[in-house]
Amino acid sequence: MKPVIGLTCYHDWKESRHRQNDTYLEAINKAGGLPLLLPCLGDLADMRQQLDLVAGLLICGGPDVDPLFFGEEPETGMGNIHPAMDAYELPLVIEALERDMPLLGICRGVQMLNVASGGTLIQHIPQRIANPLLHQQQAPRSYRTHSIKIASNTHLSRLFRAETLRVNSFHHQAVGLIAPGFVASAYASDGVIEAVESTNHTFVMGVQWHPECMWSEADNYDPLFDTLVGKARQYRREI
Repeated sequence: MKPVIGLTCYHDWKESRHRQNDTYLEAINKAGGLPLLLPCLGDLADMRQQLDLVAGLLICGGPDVDPLFFGEEPETGMGNIHPAMDAYELPLVIEALERDMPLLGICRGVQMLNVASGGTLIQHIPQRIANPLLHQQQAPRSYRTHSIKIASNTHLSRLFRAETLRVNSFHHQAVGLIAPGFVASAYASDGVIEAVESTNHTFVMGVQWHPECMWSEADNYDPLFDTLVGKARQYRREI
């Protein structure tokens, strides 16, 4: 049986619906996993039961994280926040980490992972970084617009077997102070952290770019989803 991978959803409170992009689902399915969308639920018991159903977790992109959760006041330039998503995803990530469940965070997902683990965020890159790169690209979502440097001796470097990588970019927030138990595994040339990974878990990683938009490129297949699904398969056998 395929390992079930839970994916967080975007909750559109204006239209009273949950939704998620097909590219996330397709990437998980192509890697051999069975994607399962997880709606935002306010009850902790319901959230824990959701995690009982899955063997791995993908925290997807979405709105800004409320700075309340990392001890700051909102700054000029901060975008839309979604209190219900924050209230759901924060304990979801904490519980998954306690279970040592394989977890991959993408864009908002890496930010949520860092905040849930005790780190902070840069609320608006142009206000905090001198001469920043363009991190909100004006190009097709699959196109890779800037380079990152991968730190040596990290899980990410072993996955990609490379020192540099070109990535796509759709964000204005970024990881600030790195949470305890995590290390930065990739940086952009302007110093923005592009990936973090746990030193205390089997597979917990977050990336700032959007690999789900690029997995179908035959000449540059992304190993992140293969690894998430593979670790989820192992996790399900061991619990």
